[in-house]
Amino acid sequence: MWGSGSSKHVRRVVGGIVVGAALTAAAISAAPANAALQGIAVDTLPGYGSSANGSSNYNLYGAGCAYTLSVIVGDPKSAKSTLRVTSTRAGRTVTIYNAKPATVEVTPIWRPSAPGRYVLTANLDGVVKTRTVDVGTGVQLPQFIRNGACFVLPIY
Repeated sequence: MWGSGSSKHVRRVVGGIVVGAALTAAAISAAPANAALQGIAVDTLPGYGSSANGSSNYNLYGAGCAYTLSVIVGDPKSAKSTLRVTSTRAGRTVTIYNAKPATVEVTPIWRPSAPGRYVLTANLDGVVKTRTVDVGTGVQLPQFIRNGACFVLPIY
């Protein structure tokens, strides 16, 4: 039924399948590891009172108030360097977070020190993501008032 050359043909086919599977596995496992920094955002909403009618400080965050940042890392286990999160205003840079990411979402706390325009920067494995935010004069309310929200003084 098989004939005299059939066993050689079967061995070639099976050998080709084995080699193809081995090459595919090698290609998949040799894919470059990349922590894939996705972005940076301010998770906490802007300050209460910042959208007062007639004020020019809509969507402002408050100086002296605490905000949770959200930095998304696609694969934290493959990170080759530390995740560095900084805040820059008027040429002054402050490091907010500087450690290897352990989870997909890193949530450091940011407290802007003075009113002005800030650039929040996340840097991981040479990938840089930024977010620009405006900060006004803020008053951090106690926890029992609006869950500790920030009141941003209106600018008219």
